[in-house]
Amino acid sequence: GSESFTGAAYISTQAAVRSGGGLITLCTRKSIVDILKSKLVEAMTMSYEDDRFETLILNSDSIAMGPGMGNDEFTFKQVSKILSMEGCPVVLDADALNVLKDNLDLLKNSKRKNVITPHMGEMSRLTGVDVESLIENRIGIAVNFAKEYKVIVLLKGYNTIITDGNEVYVNSTGNSKMASGGMGDTLTGIIASFIGQGYEPFKATIVSAYIHGYCGDILSKEMFCVNASHVIEKIPYVVEYLVK
Repeated sequence: GSESFTGAAYISTQAAVRSGGGLITLCTRKSIVDILKSKLVEAMTMSYEDDRFETLILNSDSIAMGPGMGNDEFTFKQVSKILSMEGCPVVLDADALNVLKDNLDLLKNSKRKNVITPHMGEMSRLTGVDVESLIENRIGIAVNFAKEYKVIVLLKGYNTIITDGNEVYVNSTGNSKMASGGMGDTLTGIIASFIGQGYEPFKATIVSAYIHGYCGDILSKEMFCVNASHVIEKIPYVVEYLVK
């Protein structure tokens, strides 16, 4: 999150909470900690300047970065710092991907297992491939990127692609009524939550995409449009139904 994008931070955090994460902490800029603290009941909040920040990063089971952070030098420094440290898997979305545009060696040389969740525009910026060409060869480009940078790629869009460079999954859930702001932030929170609960990162990414879209499919039967907050509220019910 950042001053102009407190909602993205809130959505990702709340999605992680509703997906069954145990202890969730939102780390954000000091100027908006109080705003988000007033909105989040089950999650904790902390600024990057907090003395406990380093310890939290070292002790985390999963980390999500990017939603609402801003495409700037501050975000770049945070992302490069986390990627250069050894530790738990990291889910990179939104501005955490945008700042890597000309710095992909950070991804290739990272000591962590990384999941990237770009939409077409973000993938275009990362790869230098125009969106039309991406659409024509989504699977091939995603697979090659995953192999080259040793990451898990979740390429968002109709029939979302998930690949680790070896296996490819095409997600069958989700619909056009979900095309609204915050949906990607929701998915990022779900993935981070399932990784934190002990799922292997590739499996967590596949499962999360399915659950995210399934929530939207159920809701869309009775709603004209489905927003991120609707999906977040539906997550625990859908997971319980699918587990039974």
